[in-house]
Formats: sequence, C-alpha cells, structure tokens
Amino acid sequence: MIGFTIVFTACKKTAIDVETIPPINNGAAVTTNLNNDLLLKLVNDKRIAGCNCGTTVMPPVAKLTWNNLLAAAALSHSKDMNANNYFDHTSKDGKNPGDRITAAGYKWTTYGENIAAGQPTEQSVFDAWINSEGHCKNIMNANFKEMGAAKDGKYWTQEFGRQ
Repeated sequence: MIGFTIVFTACKKTAIDVETIPPINNGAAVTTNLNNDLLLKLVNDKRIAGCNCGTTVMPPVAKLTWNNLLAAAALSHSKDMNANNYFDHTSKDGKNPGDRITAAGYKWTTYGENIAAGQPTEQSVFDAWINSEGHCKNIMNANFKEMGAAKDGKYWTQEFGRQ
C-alpha cells in the first residue's frame, strides 16, 4: 500500500543580507528505524540519472541531502499512523505534512511527503514509490533540496523540503 502525494510551495520575497543568514539547523540525529544512507542513495541515484514518472519524462536533478528535522517529522507521522492504525497524510487530529514539518523546526518554503505501508525493506519501499507516478514526481522534484524518512511498524514516511 502506498499513499498519494502532497506538494506545497510558499513564496516569500524578502531582502536578505547574506552575511547575517544563520546556519541551517539540521537537528539532532533521529532513530529512523531504517538505513538512512541506503534510502538516500537510492533516491539520489535515481535523481542524478533521471527517469520517467508514469508518462512524464523527469530529467536528471541535483542530489538531496539528509535532514534530521525532516526525519523527525517523518518519524512522528509513522509512529502516529502505527499507534492509531490509519494510513493518510492527514493525522486523526487534523495535522498535515506542513504542520508536522513546521513542528519539527524545519523552516520550509516548499515540501512534499510520500507514505507507504507494508514494504519490508528500503529497496521495496523505494521501488513502490518510484513506480507510482505521484510519488516518483516527489522524488524527482528539483525544488526539493533535502529529505528525511522514517519507519515505525509497517508505516514509512518520506519528507522532502527546501528551506
């Protein structure tokens, strides 16, 4: 089972003094219950090669970097789905991916989320996502610069973002 894809973008133009930009907070390490390096490698190998998402040709795009804040948001959602026995992008208390990512401390301008349930390995969940047009488009979205993911029980959540 895999969930549909949500992508949101917010645009805000402001003048920024480059010398005063604080370093990006990548957060503390998160126990994601998966092999972070392997899942990131699978995603990045596909991104730099390009692929077809359904009938849409997706050209090669830049690699993503791992972000622990996104991983924390992913873990929170996977744990919630597992504890409350549901499968959806919107939690039982009405929280959406943007709410979870914001609560984790990630200052996003755009984000996306993939969910899945029942796949036993990183390779199998990646294959399920890459073979689903909407999920594949999230993986190949050039607007995303970072990702985090986590698993709890049978539930997988993959968060994408750009700060």
